[in-house]
Amino acid sequence: MPWSKLPPNSTRLDRRLFAHIAAALIPLAALAFLLSYSDLERRSQEEHKRFLDYARLIGQSSAKVIARAEGYASALNSLDPQVLGDCRRVFASMREDLIEATELSIYRGEIPMCNIGLDEDGTVNERPVGAPNEAVTGPAAKTITVSRTNEATGTRIDIGLRPQTLLIAPITATAATNIGFALVDKSSAVLASHVYEETDIGSFLQIVGETRADGADFSESDRGWFVGSSTLPGTDYRVVTASRSSEHRLELWLTVLRALLPPLILLAVVFVVLRYGIQRFLLRYLSHIYSTFRQYGTGNTRARVGQLASAPPEIDLLGVTFDMMADRIERRTHDTEAALAEQRRLSRELHHRIKNTLQMIISLVSMQRRDATGPREKAALRVTLERILAIAAAYRVSYASTEGTNVALTALVHEVVEGLRGPAMLPQGRVRIQTNAGANAAEIDLDRAIPLAFILAELLPPRFDCLLPGEVVSIELSGAERIAMVISGASQINDTLDGNETGAPTSLRSRLVHAYLHQLDATCGMEDAIARLEIPLHPIPPAQTSASMH
Repeated sequence: MPWSKLPPNSTRLDRRLFAHIAAALIPLAALAFLLSYSDLERRSQEEHKRFLDYARLIGQSSAKVIARAEGYASALNSLDPQVLGDCRRVFASMREDLIEATELSIYRGEIPMCNIGLDEDGTVNERPVGAPNEAVTGPAAKTITVSRTNEATGTRIDIGLRPQTLLIAPITATAATNIGFALVDKSSAVLASHVYEETDIGSFLQIVGETRADGADFSESDRGWFVGSSTLPGTDYRVVTASRSSEHRLELWLTVLRALLPPLILLAVVFVVLRYGIQRFLLRYLSHIYSTFRQYGTGNTRARVGQLASAPPEIDLLGVTFDMMADRIERRTHDTEAALAEQRRLSRELHHRIKNTLQMIISLVSMQRRDATGPREKAALRVTLERILAIAAAYRVSYASTEGTNVALTALVHEVVEGLRGPAMLPQGRVRIQTNAGANAAEIDLDRAIPLAFILAELLPPRFDCLLPGEVVSIELSGAERIAMVISGASQINDTLDGNETGAPTSLRSRLVHAYLHQLDATCGMEDAIARLEIPLHPIPPAQTSASMH
């Protein structure tokens, strides 16, 4: 892993300590939950019973009101029909005895004789005889109708009760609770409802609408409501009570919190003491050591831990061990760098001596060539001189470089061309070298530069000798990883690397070029007066070489 990806502080003892404390807290929390479970069950049973009691209370209270209304309707049926003719007097008398009544309708047969009731503002409104009775128009009506008929006289009395009045008694009895009440008919339409929290009206009515008439007496909804349902005796109406259970759940959590508070406080105190104690006596020294490690790993080899005053002996020993190791690595690195510098110096000295020796050999061969008299002798000495010049050019370029091991390809070609122009007595302007950006940056090691110089010493002199007046030898270098060298310009040359076309044995020149090409893993093609040489800058591994041959 790179040093840059390591955390700035690798000490995790404080986090591990917190994890151990949390692990110790889990059994205590589990014990607190077990102790609170029985209390939760007891509260749940009490909640069930209380809700059913509220529903039964409302049912009994509402049944009494309905029974009184039925009794009053029967009493009116027993009166003389002439007495019932005064609607307002009868309705006022009924309201004195039955405050819950809000509608009164009297029929003789099917003919309405009286239709009177209270408006929303509480005023008495006597409707025209024959007008529809809004109290009995359907489930949407906000009244409960109690009807009694006298078969002997054909008189029917309908008393309309306001549903909200049926909830007055239970609302008064539960004023200190958060229980909601609703009176619903057989189609689950809400006739009257009451909740103490205005924000709960929507949720309460939705819960009431989802309660089935044939459902259980007590249930708990998914949204956290306790719901109780009770049927009014002798009617199709039901009373639904509901309340949120959040307060009781909160009481459970408060119970658990009270059980956990003492161990939590104790563990917090222990954690703080251990945290700052470890920070004081351990973590600050480890942080300093780790910071030194990071500096050393990122390149500052002079970073040292130094003396750790008041540190535990084990921590101090760790710092001393690192400093000793870093000092030893620094000494060995210094020795290695010194040996490498000496090796480079000796290598450059060797190259310098080889260069001087080759220069001396070049001078001797040049003198011998000038003193030679026969053409064959001069030609043989020229070939020898050109090959030595090629080797000397490679060593000159290598010695001029900083490292002394790699050779710039373009510089090598220029040096070889400059060296070969002398024996051919060719002016400088008749050789043109062109390179692209990739070839300009290309480098080749010395072991491969010498064979390349040998190949150029075999290919260029014949072209120098065949140049016609006005012709120029062109050398083009292109490529990056694999250099392509194209030599052209001598139109009269008919060069070939194969001497078998006439049946003659292969010449030394051809054998040397093929040997150098094999050494470089390079290829050379001849087409008319153009020679194309392709050279990989880096040697191909033996496995790839054998695979390419197959």
